[in-house]
Amino acid sequence: MFIRWGKVGRKFLPLKTNFPFMRFTGTIHARLDAKNRVFLPSAYRKVLAETGAQSFVMKRDVFQPCLVLYPYDVWEHEVEELKSRLNLWSSADAMLLRQFLSDVEVFELDTNGRFILPKRHQECIGAHQEVTFVGLDDRLEVWSKEHLDASFMPAEDFASALQSKMSSL
Repeated sequence: MFIRWGKVGRKFLPLKTNFPFMRFTGTIHARLDAKNRVFLPSAYRKVLAETGAQSFVMKRDVFQPCLVLYPYDVWEHEVEELKSRLNLWSSADAMLLRQFLSDVEVFELDTNGRFILPKRHQECIGAHQEVTFVGLDDRLEVWSKEHLDASFMPAEDFASALQSKMSSL
């Protein structure tokens, strides 16, 4: 059992979880080799080493043209959270779960810290020889540079949105 801070109502309190705390941050560029392998950046491997995470789940993002890499324990939590909100006797809910789980790949890093980025995933995110990793708390996103640049809001809009969210707490 691990302790992690989480929001309960309007307060942040310690919560018990079954997976260790991970916090991925930052943006790191990487190149694919001739066999479509890419190194998971060392900054992210250090976070994983602290938690003992070995396996990952790779999934296309629902909203953006990027991939999401979940440490397996985080993925399991996401799936359980989704299932808790579904009625599996409902055909629409069953279809939603099927579609959510259908296009995932479980993988482990090789001894050099690399993993294969399948061609079909490269095509869906528009990546060729370079990708960009973005740390997003307990998961990582993998982007093509072109799509990543377009996914950020202008600095003024970001400042305004952040101020609005933070001042309402």
